[in-house]
Amino acid sequence: MKRLSALIIALVCASAAVAEPAVERVEPPNWWTGMAVPDLQLMLHGRDIAGLQAQLDYPGVTLLGSERTENPNYLFLDLQLSPETRPGTVEIALRNGGETKAVIQYQLQQHATGSALRRGFDSSDAIYLITPDRFANGDPVNDSTPDTLEGPDRKHPGGRHGGDIAGMRQQLDYIAELGFTQVWPNPLVENDQPEYSYHGYSATDHYRIDPRYGSNEEFREFVAAADARGLGVIQDVVLNHIGSGHWWMGDLPSRDWLNGSGTAKGEYEITNHSRTTHIDPYASDLDKKGFVDGWFVNSMPDLNQRNPLLANYLIQNSLWWIEYAGLSGIRAAKRNLCVFPLRRQGQDYGGLQQIRRAAEAGDGALCRSDRRRGPGHRCGQRPSLFL
Repeated sequence: MKRLSALIIALVCASAAVAEPAVERVEPPNWWTGMAVPDLQLMLHGRDIAGLQAQLDYPGVTLLGSERTENPNYLFLDLQLSPETRPGTVEIALRNGGETKAVIQYQLQQHATGSALRRGFDSSDAIYLITPDRFANGDPVNDSTPDTLEGPDRKHPGGRHGGDIAGMRQQLDYIAELGFTQVWPNPLVENDQPEYSYHGYSATDHYRIDPRYGSNEEFREFVAAADARGLGVIQDVVLNHIGSGHWWMGDLPSRDWLNGSGTAKGEYEITNHSRTTHIDPYASDLDKKGFVDGWFVNSMPDLNQRNPLLANYLIQNSLWWIEYAGLSGIRAAKRNLCVFPLRRQGQDYGGLQQIRRAAEAGDGALCRSDRRRGPGHRCGQRPSLFL
C-alpha cells in the first residue's frame, strides 16, 4: 500500500512537472535600439503559454499589450521602444496569478552606426545571381548535417550538390573583377525538406541559415567580406509560402495562418497560375481567388498574409536580416505583400526611402508582380528584382 501511495505521488508530481508552461521559441530572437519605428512584436511559442500574463521593467521599453489566437501555445507581445532605450537584456516574466512560470532574457542590441543610411540597391547596380547549392563547395564537411534530412546527391538533378557560403566567399574576388556591384543568392534559410530542397524556397525556419550552407555568423561574415570588396548583398526572402517541414506545421499559430481549410490534400487548392487575373478587369472572382489563395505545390503551404500577426512576422523577419547581416536590401520571392512592408523598411532605413516612395507611386520595377497581391497593393505589372 505504501509503495502504491508513493507511486501515485510520484506520478502526480511528474504530471505537474510536465504540465509546467515552457517557452520554446521567441521570434525575432533579438532586436535593436534606435530603430525609427519603435514597435516590436514578439512571437512566443510554448505549451499552454497563452494563459500567462507578461510583465517587464526595463527603462524605455513599454509592454503595450498581448495578443492571442485560438491556439493556447502562442502568445504575441506588443512592445514599444522609446528613442532613449539603451542596449541590454530585457527580463520578461510570464506569470500566472502571483507565480512566475517562465522568464525570457531578451537581448536588445545597439543599432549599427549609419545603418539607417545604407544606400540599398537600384537600377545602377549590376547584380550577380547565385544558386548557392550549385555554385561552389567551399566546405565539404557541411554537405550533410545531423539535423537536416537531405544529404548530397550530385548524380540527381534535383538533389543537393554541396555548394555553400564558404564557396561563395571564396569567389567574391572573381565576382568583383567581373564588374558586379551586388550579389543576390537564392534563399539561404533552413529548408529541411526530405527532398528537392536545394533551391531554398521551402523555408522551415525563418531565422536560421541552413546548416548545409553554413551558420548565421558565417553569412554575416560573408556579407562583410563582400562589402570589403565593394559588393552589396541582397537577401532573397519568400513571403508567399513555407516548406511543409516548417516548425509551424506541427502547431499552426492560428486556423487562418495558411490559405485553405486545412493541410491535408483536398483541403486546399493548388494555384491556377492565372497571373493575368489581377490586371484583367473582367477576370472572375473565382479565378482571382484560385490564383491568390492556391498553394504553389503540395510541399509549399501558402501563407495567408491577411492575418495581421503573420504579416507583421514577415515584415520584422525581413528587417531583422537587414540589420543582423548588414544587407543592401531584400528581394521578395513569390510575393503578395508589396507596399506595407516597404513602408516600414523605408522608415527604418532612410537610405531605402526611394524604394518606399516608388512603391507607393505604383512603380512596377519595385515588386515581382507575377504571383499575388496583398492588402494595399499598388505596384505595377513589370517583373523585377527589387523589393
